[in-house]
Amino acid sequence: MASINGICKNCGSLVVAYDRDEMCECLFCDCVFPISEAVEIAKNPGNYTFPNEPQPKREGNKRYTTVPVFPDPVPAAIKQAESLTTTKKKEKNPYEVSADDVKAPAKTVWTIAGISLGIILLVVAIFLPIYLIRQGRKDAISESVGQVFTTAGYAVNTASTDGYPVGYSITGSSNNVLQVVTSTNELSEDQVRDTYEAFAALRAEKSGYKTDNASQYYGDVRVEIIAGSEKYIIRTDKQTEKSTVTVIPLASELT
Repeated sequence: MASINGICKNCGSLVVAYDRDEMCECLFCDCVFPISEAVEIAKNPGNYTFPNEPQPKREGNKRYTTVPVFPDPVPAAIKQAESLTTTKKKEKNPYEVSADDVKAPAKTVWTIAGISLGIILLVVAIFLPIYLIRQGRKDAISESVGQVFTTAGYAVNTASTDGYPVGYSITGSSNNVLQVVTSTNELSEDQVRDTYEAFAALRAEKSGYKTDNASQYYGDVRVEIIAGSEKYIIRTDKQTEKSTVTVIPLASELT
């Protein structure tokens, strides 16, 4: 099972789905439509107009991009519970002491509760600042990301819909992955490299990384660009310390 990329026919956002699914669902506008349409639009998004119309609300949490690996355990659990209720209860030995008959002292209960609460607060105290720092840097990068595409010389829709950018996304534990969708049909290798260098420089500036520290400056930076019928991927090889550009036809991801 492989993932495929497409473009939402309603809002123009990047759509990622599994090749086994017939339908896909946009995470930004909730539009549900055939995967084949998303792939066709991604081949040449410049020929399409995105209406950005409100989508009807659906009950439940069904996502067409979700492929279940295990069977639904709920029916089996219900059936097992029903069978247990019909089973004759075993007569209890009046001299047998069970766990239900032994109650822990109130002091012990409060001690356990206090320790549990302390562990939770410790985890929050450690990871919340890390999350806030990463999110703050991501917001700072997003505010200036337009200059990355200007430097590379092609257009990207940097507007946001419901708080999510339309033409790009920034992910990764250190905001090190940039995914882009452009209406430009084809990019040169120089444009791809310019995008990579400009994004690495912007990320380093907003994160406080020094240019003389290559491991921080380029640390796992990866740029993926969908343009026309091709997907461009560029990142730095850790062994050679040189950036490499890979071009993948979108049609090959369907096979």
